[in-house]
Amino acid sequence: MELIYSMRRKPLKCEPPHFDGTTDPEVVRPVCTISTCNIIAFSSLTELTDSDGETWGGHVYVCDLDTPWDSHKVTSTVHPVSSLEWDGEGKKLLVATTVGEVSVYGQKEFLLNEWTCLYTANFPGECIKKAAFFHNGRKVVALEKKPDAPICDRIQLLRATPTLKGFGGGACEGACVVTGTGLVGALTPGEGGRAHIVTDCLRAVRSHIATASIAHKNGNLLIAAGWRRGSKRGVHCAVCSVIRPNSTRSAPVSIQLQPLPTVYLLDDDVTPISISWWLRDDIDSLLIASTNLTLWKMTEQAYPVHKLLSKGPVQGSTTPGGGPKTVDCFNTVAWQQAAVWQMEGSDCATYVSSARLPSVAHAVLCTPRALHLLARDTPHYLHSRPIITSGVGVGAPEVASGAGTPPKKPKYGPGSIPSGASCATVWCVEMSALGGVVVAVDTHSQLHVYKLHQPAPDIPTPLSVQHVTSLLEYSMVSGYDSLDILMTLKANIVEAVYERITESFQRQPPTFQQFYFHSWLKLRIALCSLSASWQSSAAALTSLQLCYAAWAACAGALRDDKPDAIAPLTALLDDHTPLPEHDKNLLALEAKAELSSDGALQALQPLQALRRPLQRALHTALTALAALQPANLHQLQHHNGYELWSDPAAITLLRKLVVVARACGRGGESLSRPLARLAVSTPPKPDLLEECACVCAQAPARVWDALPRRCLAAPHARGWPLYFEYGVEPESLRYVPEPPVYAQSDIAPSLDMDSIRYMYLGGGRRAARWRRCGRCGARALPAATPAKHPLQKAYDGRFLAACRCGGKWTLVSNV
Repeated sequence: MELIYSMRRKPLKCEPPHFDGTTDPEVVRPVCTISTCNIIAFSSLTELTDSDGETWGGHVYVCDLDTPWDSHKVTSTVHPVSSLEWDGEGKKLLVATTVGEVSVYGQKEFLLNEWTCLYTANFPGECIKKAAFFHNGRKVVALEKKPDAPICDRIQLLRATPTLKGFGGGACEGACVVTGTGLVGALTPGEGGRAHIVTDCLRAVRSHIATASIAHKNGNLLIAAGWRRGSKRGVHCAVCSVIRPNSTRSAPVSIQLQPLPTVYLLDDDVTPISISWWLRDDIDSLLIASTNLTLWKMTEQAYPVHKLLSKGPVQGSTTPGGGPKTVDCFNTVAWQQAAVWQMEGSDCATYVSSARLPSVAHAVLCTPRALHLLARDTPHYLHSRPIITSGVGVGAPEVASGAGTPPKKPKYGPGSIPSGASCATVWCVEMSALGGVVVAVDTHSQLHVYKLHQPAPDIPTPLSVQHVTSLLEYSMVSGYDSLDILMTLKANIVEAVYERITESFQRQPPTFQQFYFHSWLKLRIALCSLSASWQSSAAALTSLQLCYAAWAACAGALRDDKPDAIAPLTALLDDHTPLPEHDKNLLALEAKAELSSDGALQALQPLQALRRPLQRALHTALTALAALQPANLHQLQHHNGYELWSDPAAITLLRKLVVVARACGRGGESLSRPLARLAVSTPPKPDLLEECACVCAQAPARVWDALPRRCLAAPHARGWPLYFEYGVEPESLRYVPEPPVYAQSDIAPSLDMDSIRYMYLGGGRRAARWRRCGRCGARALPAATPAKHPLQKAYDGRFLAACRCGGKWTLVSNV
């Protein structure tokens, strides 16, 4: 493990007594969780900007893993927050408090800094210990096969049984909670923002529950709850089934609890401080942390019984037909201790968290001052790292110069932690979905993010490239965000990973390539953005992504209405046309001197709503031709990375868009000939290079889609660890890609332009409102309400839920 960054905040002037020093699990402390989109949610007992202690209560914040200083408040509650949980898709956040208030929040208009409450539930007098959303019935499994096998054989999408079935067997939304008295509750959305609630007791006798954990298995919920009653301590386990008698969504649900054997601990042990199932799905192993960490496995055992008590044939008897002897026994389940990890010194565990995927067989143990990484097949810790929560400790790595706001002596205390000084302790830790990073939060709500080496720091480079490629392919199929894996990549293997994942995708069946093409394209953009020398490739791939979006919108409009005037254009939409005939139709259209006849202009009038995407496609074609400078002939023959002019599929796409733009009267007549020659001339001939230079000299417009940004994943060459302060943007992390000479233009996309619609934001250099992506630096105007045209709405809808890079939008307002 290696520390990536730590957050700092202004210390409270007056802290509650024994807040940091006590190990009592009943004291409510900040909690954190990370979604499959790599969005961190964490709680705080005061607002992050409050140093006077005037806002005691519960406050929930979210931030992107790439920009942790930009934290946004979700909600504030009167009582402390005891549980946070994301749903399986990372779109909804459940917030539970110590007085039984449960609320489910969702993003408003897909904005990370604006949230709205979807529905609420109340369990009066109950402290919510753990909560989990219902399983949505979607499961992605990675099988153990050779790396050269097709991805569809190695990674399969299975239709698992959802926790709550609705009409037609589809998954229904809902959540399950476990309270401090052993009450299990299920809540489903209702009318008027109120949830339908049904409850049941974990055991007939109510116990004091200190901690709990919930997992999914075969459409049921596995519940484990650490209890204490007098001098007795243990972990209650049960299987919870949620059913709905009627198929209507308004019908109430019911839950059934089937008890499982209880794990009894020694009487002199302390109460279990934290428990966790080893995985989230289909698991039968339980981690229990107290004075030590133990792994318990549920096994099925057979007990033979006497023949007088049995219901069938027993040993020594024969079957009526003279068959072989059989043994009749009763099968039951029991817990068996499989491993023990001892604590170092006098430390006591505060939290334990495990990986979510079987391929990442790791768990993280948290103590007040350190993190320990462990594996299931070894009784020793793989890595142990201390956590510095106040100032910079003695022997800690130096802070990168200007990286954020490093801990200063006047504000955060002395450089080394003095003995006995009040210091925050770590109390909660979570591992990302793909197992790339570990997120910890201390009692002052300061985040600490650690990198997990993929798969280990000492394995050969080819095996490391193979392992990382497998994880990225899994993220592409499952839809998980891969930022946590990309942040852990070594600089010397980025190019090898890019080439391997490109080659692997091109060997897949055509149906697979068509379905996951855009996910693969975003993954290639993210990989190229990690290297300073590959920014041109990232810009070219981003332009290609937007060109595909423009062509999809144009194709949808041409399919709706097919008059005779645009029959040649509609011939380009048929994907089943043989390639030679397809090229023949395209050449025939390019050879026409005039495509914008009166009949064609009238038939293509709806496409005027896409005039800006078409104009961008023309400028992208000009930029691709401008890269073919005669002076750069040597570099063209030995180029690395990706270039539009070297991709036959990209050239064909640009030719189609140029033809549509010409038919709509948007210009581009001079681009058809050089693009057509470039499609059949590899490598480009000198006369073609001169023709491209002449065309580009007449039109100075260029497109360069690598914008300035300020994030951790940018190639800013700053060493780890980094220290930041909430609400303070680190100027040293600002990265400004330098465009090549051929891509420089006065009208190239900049921060003053809408990166999606290819228009200016308005208001000079101070627009009123816009959306911003922290990962790639893109900006866009808020969605038009209502949209001016259905085609424009269809084009904008591709980038409404997330940016073109996959990052979340945040709303910025100058009003």
